[in-house]
Amino acid sequence: MPPVLGSPVIGPASLVGGPWPWSHLDAVVLTGERLDHYRRELVRPDRPWVRLGTVSAAATGPGRLARRGRRLLATVPEAGGPAVYEWRAGGWEQTGVAISPLDAPDVTAEGFGAHLAAESRHVRAVATTVAAGRGYALADEDGSVFGWVAGPDDAWERDSCLRLCSDETFAVAPTESVKLAQVTGDVDATPTPWGRRAPTLSSSQATAGVRGTDLGVRVDHAGRTFLLFGDTHWSRRPWLATRDAIAEVVPDGPVAPGLLPSGLPGVRFHGSPLKLVGRRAGRVTMREYDVPLDGFSAGGELFVFFSSNHFRRHRVMGRSVLARAVDPTLRVDPAARRRPVAFEVVGAFSERHFVNVSVQLRPAAAVPGCGTDGEVLLVWGTGPYRASEPRLALLDQAALAALGAGAGVREAGVRYWAGDDWSDAERDARPLFAPAAIGELSVRWVPALGRYVMLTDSAPEDPIGLAVALRTAALPQGPWSTRTRLLDWVTTGMALDPHTRFIKSAADDEVGDRVFRAQARGTGAAYAPYLFDAEADGDEVVLRYTLSTWNPYQVVLMQHRLDPRTL
Repeated sequence: MPPVLGSPVIGPASLVGGPWPWSHLDAVVLTGERLDHYRRELVRPDRPWVRLGTVSAAATGPGRLARRGRRLLATVPEAGGPAVYEWRAGGWEQTGVAISPLDAPDVTAEGFGAHLAAESRHVRAVATTVAAGRGYALADEDGSVFGWVAGPDDAWERDSCLRLCSDETFAVAPTESVKLAQVTGDVDATPTPWGRRAPTLSSSQATAGVRGTDLGVRVDHAGRTFLLFGDTHWSRRPWLATRDAIAEVVPDGPVAPGLLPSGLPGVRFHGSPLKLVGRRAGRVTMREYDVPLDGFSAGGELFVFFSSNHFRRHRVMGRSVLARAVDPTLRVDPAARRRPVAFEVVGAFSERHFVNVSVQLRPAAAVPGCGTDGEVLLVWGTGPYRASEPRLALLDQAALAALGAGAGVREAGVRYWAGDDWSDAERDARPLFAPAAIGELSVRWVPALGRYVMLTDSAPEDPIGLAVALRTAALPQGPWSTRTRLLDWVTTGMALDPHTRFIKSAADDEVGDRVFRAQARGTGAAYAPYLFDAEADGDEVVLRYTLSTWNPYQVVLMQHRLDPRTL
C-alpha cells in the first residue's frame, strides 16, 4: 500500500449497507471533532451522497457503524470513552446499547487495497461493505473521500465522491461571470422590472419544438458553427423521450435595446433529434445520460463523441463512442419534425478513463512527441461521472487519416499520456492533476491567452464552493495551473434580486420552469460549462461559455472578463 498520510477521517467500519430490501449506504465521516452521517441511495447509480446530520460534535477519531436488524448504531470515540448513538426518526440520540467488537464489514478490504496500491493512490483508510448484493467501499485519499464499487472479478471502480479535500490554493476572479442571455426555451426565465421577459437566442419551443435541454457544446465544421445539446424534451412528442438535439449558430440573434446586449448570436434548432446508427460498437443507447460530448471536423467529415449505455455496470455513463455524420452538409431546419440528424458509429472509444471527453485539433508540432507535420486530435477525458481526474489521449495524423478512410477507432489507434511519454494502453493513462471529481469538462486552445483553458464544475464539499472553475496550461498535458473561481453559482445565479437571478432558488421562485416531473420539484444548479469563444478586448480576454441550470431546464450564455496577468 502507498504510505498512510495524516489522520484518517474514516475507519474500517465507517460504512454499512442498508437492510434488505432497502438499497442504500450509510457512512460516518469526521470533520474536525464533528462526526457526520451521510447516506447514498442505490436505486440508481447517479444518486449522490447526502449529509443527513451530525452524530457527535465531540468525536476524537473515526466512528464505527453497525446494524441490529433495522436499527442503525454508531460508536464514537470521545474524550470520556466510546459513546453509542442510535439513528431515530431522522436524528441521532445517545443510547446505552453496546456494539460488539466482533461487528465487522461484510467484505474484507484486501482486494480493494491491492487495487488502490496498483493505482499508486495515497490512501489513509478504507471501509468496505455489501449492499444490494454488491461490494462497496469508501476510501480516504489524503482527506478526500471517494466511493467505490466492485465489478466483475473484483475489479474496483470509483463511482462517487462524498468529499473533495484539497490543500491546493485557489484564486477568486475579481469579478463574477455574468449571464448574457438564455439560449434555449422561448422566453427568458428571469423577469424584467417592467414585467416583459426577454426572448431567448433561439425561441426553441416555438420554432423547433424544444421545450428544454442542457449542455450546448460548440463544434465548428465546414465554416459553420453548431451547438450539441444533451437530454432534450420535445413538445407533444413523448416518444422521443430525452433524445439529443442540434442547433446552428447564426450571426444575428434577438436585439432588444436596454434588455439584451448587441452582438449576441442567434441559435436555430433542428426540429428533429440526433440519431445514432450502425453496429460497429454493438448496441448503443440514446436515453438519459447518453449525450453528445464534443466533436471535430476533419477531411470534410464531422465526427462527434457520444456517451452511451448509461447505468451499464453500475456506471452513470457507461462508455463513449465515436460517430460520423451521415450527411456532412448538416441541413438544419426547425420545421423538420421527422428527419433526425444521423451519425454512424465508427467504434467504441472508452469504458474507463475517457467516458466524458473534450477535444481539440492542434498542429502536431505543438504537441510533444507528435512530430512536426499535420494535425493531431487531443482528447481530454474523465471516467466515472463526477468522481474522477482528467487524463489525456490523442489521435495522431495517421489515426485521423485512417478514420477518414473508414477505419474504426481500434484500427486507427489511440495513444495515452502516461506521465512522461505516450502509451498505446489506456490503463497507462495518468491523471493530469489530483484530487478531482469531474464529470463534464471543456478544454480549448485560446490564442488570445496562448494557453489551453479548462472549465469544470466544483465537487461535493469542495473548498472552492459551488462554482465554475478555470485552469490553464501551456501544454496539453500540463502542468495545469491551480483553479480560479469564475462563478459562485449560489451567490450570483441564485441572487436575491429576482431580476438578475437565473437559477431557481426556492419552491415558490418564479425563476424556473416545469419541463419534467423530477426537475420541476427541485431548485436549480449549475453544471456543464462549455467554452463558446474567446477574444482579446484591450488588456482583457473575454471568455463566453454555455452553462446548464437544471431548473430552469435550459442553457444560458455566460461571459467572463479575464486579466491574463492574474493567471
